[in-house]
Amino acid sequence: MPSAANTSVFDQQLTCSVCDVIAQTDRPGLTVTELELALVPARLDHLDEGPNKRTRLLTTLHNAQVRRGTGNTLIAFINAAMSPSRYVRDPQRFDQLRGELNAVLVLYGLRINEQGQLARGPSATTLSEAARFSGELLSELRRRGCHPALLDYCSEELVRQSLFHAVSEASKSIPDRIRRHTGLAGDGAGLYDQVFGTNTTAPLIRITDMRDDSEVSEHKGFKNLLVGVHGHYRNPRAHRTRLGSSEARDDFLDAFSLFSYLHRRLDAAGVSS
Repeated sequence: MPSAANTSVFDQQLTCSVCDVIAQTDRPGLTVTELELALVPARLDHLDEGPNKRTRLLTTLHNAQVRRGTGNTLIAFINAAMSPSRYVRDPQRFDQLRGELNAVLVLYGLRINEQGQLARGPSATTLSEAARFSGELLSELRRRGCHPALLDYCSEELVRQSLFHAVSEASKSIPDRIRRHTGLAGDGAGLYDQVFGTNTTAPLIRITDMRDDSEVSEHKGFKNLLVGVHGHYRNPRAHRTRLGSSEARDDFLDAFSLFSYLHRRLDAAGVSS
């Protein structure tokens, strides 16, 4: 990065985006105590008042830049907040924060390097380019409206960009959700027959109201989709390793779109997540 004398005050939207990532409410966001410790190298000793820690951090960092006439304040804070030494016991948290920051910073031609330092990087002009350049699968999945349940099941695999294992874990999320909701055991077609019914047994979960042939057909089709996901995605990955296996990025994203659709239909059917 340029020296302090040559670094202009950063655009407020960039600072806001950085604060939204680093000070997000849940993991991997930093706690108030962690934020205040990271402010020290930027020659700041406390967060300004505000309704939440994201707003407090934004006000603190932006106003300090304006007062000092330099963006060096933001650089010093980011470098301190992303110092790998802070994440020795939780490297996954570092990877996740770095990935989420890079998905934003790439729109400004910046990035967080492996040393946790703000550096120059490739520049993107669209959200699709940002996801591609940052190498952050989470960014692209969120842009596509990925169902949050999938991110809960395979966040580590996505951070490490292990497509094979991410698809495997995501496909498991659907039967696991159904088992937890119904209390039943089993997997695959056997489980889905118990839950969604057969020609001779009534369903425990209805995807439609099943008031006419069309709605009955839609309900059965949904069950067939679940069986297909089990056979096409779940089982093959359970019986082979990632060695010698490959996962095309477009196929991966399409698989997650299908899994998201299935979860949304379960949402509508009142299945607890």
